[in-house]
Amino acid sequence: MSLAIKNGKVYLSGKLIEAEILCVNGKIREIAKHVKGEQELDVNEQIVLPGIIDAHVHFRVPGGEHKEDWNTGSRSAVKGGVTSVFDMPNTNPAIITNALLEKKRKLVKNKSFVNYGFYFGASKEHLEELNKIQNVPGIKIYMSSTTGDLLVEDEENIKKVFQEIKKRNQLAFCHAEDETMLQKAIANADPSDPLVHCKSRPKQCAIEGARHACEIAKQVGNRLHITHISTPEEVEVIKQHKASCDTTTTYLFLEERDLEEKGNYAKMNPPVRSHEDRMALWEELKAGRVDMITTDHAPHTKEEKDRDYAESPAGVPGVQTLVPLLLNEVNRRNLSIQDFVRMTSENPALITRAKNKGSIAEGFDADLTIIDMHLRKKVSDDAIESKCAWTPYHGRSLKGWPTATIVNGRIAWDGSFQERNGKEVIFK
Repeated sequence: MSLAIKNGKVYLSGKLIEAEILCVNGKIREIAKHVKGEQELDVNEQIVLPGIIDAHVHFRVPGGEHKEDWNTGSRSAVKGGVTSVFDMPNTNPAIITNALLEKKRKLVKNKSFVNYGFYFGASKEHLEELNKIQNVPGIKIYMSSTTGDLLVEDEENIKKVFQEIKKRNQLAFCHAEDETMLQKAIANADPSDPLVHCKSRPKQCAIEGARHACEIAKQVGNRLHITHISTPEEVEVIKQHKASCDTTTTYLFLEERDLEEKGNYAKMNPPVRSHEDRMALWEELKAGRVDMITTDHAPHTKEEKDRDYAESPAGVPGVQTLVPLLLNEVNRRNLSIQDFVRMTSENPALITRAKNKGSIAEGFDADLTIIDMHLRKKVSDDAIESKCAWTPYHGRSLKGWPTATIVNGRIAWDGSFQERNGKEVIFK
């Protein structure tokens, strides 16, 4: 079956070109002035982008299906213009053995609207498992308190993990907060303070965590990526050590005042930062020093979020709002379309070594995001497909929205859900 994308402005080599795309058997067969296919989609001069990749999501399978599953998570992604997601290992049980990784693959197969990859969790008790795994975007290292057996906080064990990762030429994908500093801050924080979460995980924890990870990686020589950075100081440390990094939409669009207003609905790890930190992070982004933008999509039910601060889990949903939030900034001239594509398509594919992803080119996978830069809508809880059914951006008016999502050469969403055609991404 072939699909022709007609009358679009196609993003090719950093420019928007009037062209049409022929997709055959999941691949881009031809890019030309005019193409014909058995099925045709007229996009009416809208923009055709390389498929958007969210390289940091939590779809909660296995063990957290009351919050999210692969049907609801992938529906949320594809409705948001995302064509591939890379899922984290801190599930229940955590993905720390090859047997658990294979079991997860079987659970997800044929259930996703979008393409997917699975990170493997580093565990100091299961280092030998790193020799068995195949086809992952990276090894996730949690340097601060998280789920189950996934904490790897001391230098000796971090070095052992990095050494094993280097042997396999894998990517160390690191949550870098200094655990010792964090525990001291938590002990001294006042639980009655509206900003207790920010003060219990101050930004110095993240800065020193990034520094620590970078210094060990420099000794070992492995590839390192620091995820969900929240401060400009982290960027400086990471770039000095020539590692890569991402920030998330949460740190670009939320700040301390949102935590005061929304309470647990803006609680995440690391926490949101000050207005000054958020603005400085935008400057780092515009200077080209941030490699990717992800969401850390981490849905929790309203019932869980409505608990007292100490009992309420950290994390917010975001995969469905990634594209419109950033396109609104393109319209506001705070971000170029080139930087948007670089950080949400090209670099996620390059850094994780996702094969045939991240660009529109003949022979590449036919993953495409169609956008209308003039469409204005409000973000609404009612429109969120995630099982949690809420968003911290409810009520925001945004200009620039996805209108269709093509996954492996088939229409997955065009205002309504079409084919469930997601496949596991191949990593080189």
